[in-house]
Amino acid sequence: MALLAFASTSCKEDTEPRLNTPGKFVLNTPPMANIPYLLTAQSSVNLTVSQPDYGGVAVVPVYSVLASYDETLSFDENGQPANFVELEGRYTTAAFSVPGEALAMAICSLSGYDTPESFGDAPRKVYLAVKAEVPNCSYSTVYSNVICLASVTPYFAIKLPAKIYLVGAPQGWDINSSAMTLSESNDAIGSNVFTGTFTISADDAAGGFRFYTALGNWGDNGALPSIGAAADDGDNQSVAVNDQGIYQGACVNGKGNWNISNWPGGDMKITVNLNNMRVVFEKVN
Repeated sequence: MALLAFASTSCKEDTEPRLNTPGKFVLNTPPMANIPYLLTAQSSVNLTVSQPDYGGVAVVPVYSVLASYDETLSFDENGQPANFVELEGRYTTAAFSVPGEALAMAICSLSGYDTPESFGDAPRKVYLAVKAEVPNCSYSTVYSNVICLASVTPYFAIKLPAKIYLVGAPQGWDINSSAMTLSESNDAIGSNVFTGTFTISADDAAGGFRFYTALGNWGDNGALPSIGAAADDGDNQSVAVNDQGIYQGACVNGKGNWNISNWPGGDMKITVNLNNMRVVFEKVN
């Protein structure tokens, strides 16, 4: 921790000692580089690097791994890798294990596999490089040489938008139906914010609904998979939209329904934010 704290302040122009901008450092070729890798969620690729020389200053660089189908690392006009994608995961030691899932996700990105139907599992050469940088010090970034893994067989590993489901009067109280699905947006995967727009009648809005993170199980009071207006089944909340056709309020893990007393019928945009546990029901034209 002390080393990291020092690293975060050591590259100011008026601070001594100042880090030197390092030259390239070495990513070692793994002993099994020519042996086929069959990626799984439990597999890993072991890598080792030589630590960059920052002029004798004791800092702990952070390493990240890049992958490509090209054997030469090239850069765009902003100095960023143009033909390599960066894997998930950061490392602070010179020897580390890259999860098979992280590499499989990178391969899916490189190949444009965005659905299971588009996926191809043929073995392929994959080239790796490592980026090293000291936190909060932009000029400390340096890239290693490129190595080749001769045969890597991926699996379909891509983060898709998470979903939750409206269950209630608008869809017939069917705990197995995904007819009314709210989803994260494609550019906000992992945001935990879900939206959907549905045509809901006045009677169905008054009849009540709640949300589920998974279908097939009604769940228990005060617990997932249900998300409602109150914790207990039957503790339903009668709410109303304002003059602009909007209701905003809290949600909890539980089975209490929202019953909208004055919904005029029509398209309702629903937003469920599981970060701050808030919901918005909004009339849209």
